[in-house]
Amino acid sequence: MHKRYQHQDFEGKWQQVWADQKIYDVGERDETKEKEYVLVEWPYPSGNLHVGHWYAFGVPDIYVRFKRMSGKQVLYPMGFDAFGLPAENAAIKRNINPKDWTESNIAYMKQQLLSMGNAFSWDKTTASIDEDYYRWTQWMFTEFFKHDLAFRGVATVNWDPIDNTVIANEQVLADGTSERSGAVVIKKELPQWMLKITNFANELIDDLDSLDWPHFIKEGQRQWIGRSKGAELSFTLSSGDRVAVFTTRIDTLFGVTYLVLAPEHPLIPTLTIINHDEVTTYIATAAQKAEQDRLDATKEKTGVRLEGVTATNPISGEVIPVFVADYVIGSYGTGAVMAVPAHDARDYEFARKFELPIIQVISGTDELPYSGPGQLTNSGSLNGLSIEEATPRIIEKVGANVTETFRLRDWSIGRQRYWGVPIPIVYDPSGQAHPVPLEHLPWRLPTDVDFTPTGEAPLAKSVELKERTERIFGAGWTPEVETMDTFVDSSWYFLRYIDNKNDEIFSSLEKQRQWMPVDTYFGGAEHTTMHVLYSRFWQKALHKLELAVHNEPYLRRFNRGLVLGTDGNKMSKSKGNVIDPDEQVKLVGADTVKMYLAFMGPYTETTTYPWDMGGIAGIRRFLERVNGLVDHIIDTEPRSSTEQLHRAIAKVCNDFNHCKFNTAISALMIYVNHVEKAGLSKASYETFLTILAPLAPHLTEELWATLGHTASIHLESFPEADETYLKADTVTIGVQINGKLRGQLTLPSEADEATARAHLAESEELKGRLERLTITKIIYVPGKILNIIGTEI
Repeated sequence: MHKRYQHQDFEGKWQQVWADQKIYDVGERDETKEKEYVLVEWPYPSGNLHVGHWYAFGVPDIYVRFKRMSGKQVLYPMGFDAFGLPAENAAIKRNINPKDWTESNIAYMKQQLLSMGNAFSWDKTTASIDEDYYRWTQWMFTEFFKHDLAFRGVATVNWDPIDNTVIANEQVLADGTSERSGAVVIKKELPQWMLKITNFANELIDDLDSLDWPHFIKEGQRQWIGRSKGAELSFTLSSGDRVAVFTTRIDTLFGVTYLVLAPEHPLIPTLTIINHDEVTTYIATAAQKAEQDRLDATKEKTGVRLEGVTATNPISGEVIPVFVADYVIGSYGTGAVMAVPAHDARDYEFARKFELPIIQVISGTDELPYSGPGQLTNSGSLNGLSIEEATPRIIEKVGANVTETFRLRDWSIGRQRYWGVPIPIVYDPSGQAHPVPLEHLPWRLPTDVDFTPTGEAPLAKSVELKERTERIFGAGWTPEVETMDTFVDSSWYFLRYIDNKNDEIFSSLEKQRQWMPVDTYFGGAEHTTMHVLYSRFWQKALHKLELAVHNEPYLRRFNRGLVLGTDGNKMSKSKGNVIDPDEQVKLVGADTVKMYLAFMGPYTETTTYPWDMGGIAGIRRFLERVNGLVDHIIDTEPRSSTEQLHRAIAKVCNDFNHCKFNTAISALMIYVNHVEKAGLSKASYETFLTILAPLAPHLTEELWATLGHTASIHLESFPEADETYLKADTVTIGVQINGKLRGQLTLPSEADEATARAHLAESEELKGRLERLTITKIIYVPGKILNIIGTEI
């Protein structure tokens, strides 16, 4: 029966009790317990929790509470990824300091997080803007610099003309606009601080095999890194210059009918090109296109022939034309492509458009382009050989080098904005770069800066920073004026959580041995090829420098789905479909909101779930039925209720372990439906509350206390199912006649074939069919099926 309750009467009360008693503080490592390090992604302190935060942090809390009650020492930390453009832009708009804006947001957001009632290990918190945090961010950068993993280079970067800063490739949308500002991104050549993530490209791919991650997450990283194994060879131009080309299909070399250079190829400006103006205009247009747009296979191919320039096919001696085309990217491979239109879809489309020869050199089909197996044809003395036989011969004949190439580029981390970690580099009077020593870290942000974006790095305007540099290092020394990409801050926060008060090192090897790696990491699909990839690189770099114990940071990674508005669209203020979790908590309570989010669907599937007001009302009604369950307690519990309880325990335990919270809730609903009719004992009622506790921590704590318990229900052990109640006395199996299902039999669960035959003979349902059948064979699979083979009379 429904029994209404006022969640306002006890949710805040229990949150305060938990905080006062520090029952969720993890403290020091307890080696008598197995550890479970559960991580959720570091949130940006926007100052107002949205329903996405609840979905990101509230649902994993169910798993955390279950593991705590299962006897593990669980670390579930929370902190703030607090540097970045949003705070800086908000500060510019409001004419305040971004530090003040950010710190006020952190204070407000922490109170909102506390209102969720989650089992956060707040004793392990940290924030990227804390000086004892970014001091170590800077120190690790200096270690990377000393070991040639951080360097100053020149790169083609994505420039956001509104935010006046560089943005990463991953922050450029498919339409060529900035993910953050919406501006059309401009390509620029700029000096940049970069990290050599490419040094770890092979490891970043190969080590995925050992991780317990969903296939699609691994595949997303593999495709982003883009490893290709093949051969590098040279084509000679009519100018005498040699153009290096990488190919994974050197067996198709006889089918090359033209050469393509990327618009960025450094050789183009040195060539004597008859249609120079046309080529220059094309290159300028291509420079404004996003790489994603240029690589889009659905886009019409464009290009310009370099009139007056030809190339020679190194194996056939054929003279072929040379084009510049934007479907070739200067930073991928060698920036040049040997085009084989008969066996490559992009080349085929380009060749058809420009009426270029298409020569089939691999047999197998008449339909082109063809990229499958076969034998060589139109390939001189190699005709008839398989691809595998021909490849080494061609490599030897043209002097090619067997090699690998990667789509992955080194990580550009320099940003021309204020609110970030200052890059701890100073320059001597000759311009040589030097790391700032540890005793001068943190290398603080100066406060005398007008950070209104102008295109010039704000730190370049700071007199304070220049004077500090000269005071410490000497006259003529100058500071670096860029700040770091915020993905740097979040690349190691999980290591600081476990040792957040250490003044000697960012994270001791002892603490790492105790807590790392992260056992389960919950996050968003949008970070698969950004944060997750970058942090894996950071961990591997630290491991190489013997500063990290493990080579990989996360054992398991789960991507969650997305909560939509009630109209089925992504939540947006402009669409008026945003769900304010604070309002929902005020209306129905934190437990209801958490359980509704968990009940929407499988948590670890990257799908979308529209918010349903009817659905959340249904969860509230269920909790009201739970509140009234005490009225169904009886002295003698029927066996059916005991069996239902232990089935629920077994189901919920299995589902919690696999993060299938929605089906766990369904099992509890089935149990409540049953005992409302059949009744339950006081002991079973208490057991049920402990099963429900991870899902509804406040209500179960309140009901637990009303039973006279003085210790928290969340310190109880999660119950174990009694196997004797899980075995059914009978089982229903299907009966097939000649392979077609014709009926069912209810048998003792341990029935052998003789017993099954005896029940079959007594079956009124099947009697008529069996009388018309001459049985030749019976196949019996215990507990599953009885198949009768015979001929009709």
